[in-house]
Formats: sequence, structure tokens, C-alpha cells
Amino acid sequence: MGKSSNDVFLEVDATFRLDLKQLIEAMPTARLLGVRVIGFDRSGGSRVELEIQRSHTFDGRSVQAGVIGALADFAGVSASAAALGDGWMASTTGFEVHNLAPANGERLVAIGKALLAKRSQGVSVVEVFSVSSTGERTVVAHATTMCRPFQLAPS
Repeated sequence: MGKSSNDVFLEVDATFRLDLKQLIEAMPTARLLGVRVIGFDRSGGSRVELEIQRSHTFDGRSVQAGVIGALADFAGVSASAAALGDGWMASTTGFEVHNLAPANGERLVAIGKALLAKRSQGVSVVEVFSVSSTGERTVVAHATTMCRPFQLAPS
């Protein structure tokens, strides 16, 4: 696992599913953690990031596992919702995170990819990377998320 190559990060469209981006970034937990949605791709991919703050760590350096899990949850569930297209959101029904390496550096990047995106259920896989000030990327966690999609009320 360890080090990853520079081509691992998912290319996303920052203008696709702006409704989903705005909903996530408005959530109190996302605001508290400083979660930023970078974007989605139409096939069910997501890229979500946060700048590592001292308050995210348990020792001033390494990010606490719950923060990593929350970021993975946002990335995975939103990947399934993005795959369903405009007007869809999803709520988490479960997730599992496996920490692989200490999460320290400047920021965390979570890449979600929908494996199943149906109107009744979604399943995604997520890789979480730490990124250093020099741009070095390390895989720090792997996660699986499950969710129940639902349609948003028309505005």
C-alpha cells in the first residue's frame, strides 16, 4: 500500500452535482471538520478533502481515526449519490474503515468510487490519502460505505 503514484487522484468535474456539493458542505459536521467537496464524475466518483488541523489529531501530528472515517463516509456515500444524477442524495447505512498508515501531513484526500448505485441501495469503496507539503501522497485508509439513496424535493 504505502506510497501512491501521482496519477491516482480522480479527475472530477467541479460543476457536476453542485446541489450535492452544497448540501454536503452545509452539513454541520462537514463545516466543523472543514470538509471541501472538490467534485464528482458522472460514473460515480467523488473527491473530498480537508486541511489537517491540530484539532483533527490525537497527538498534534496524526489524524484521529474518527476524522478519517467521517471523510471516507462523505466521499463514499456522495459517490453513490452522484452516480444517480441530479436530485439524488443518500444517507449512510453503514461503513467500515481500515487504517493502513499514520495520517499526517498537510491535508487528507478521499477518493470514492461507486460499486453499486441503485435507487434502493448504494455501495462504494474509498481510499484516503495523506498529502505532505512536498506533494507526497500516502494511502492511509481504505473504506467501504453503504447507503440508502433518496430523491431531494424539487426546489
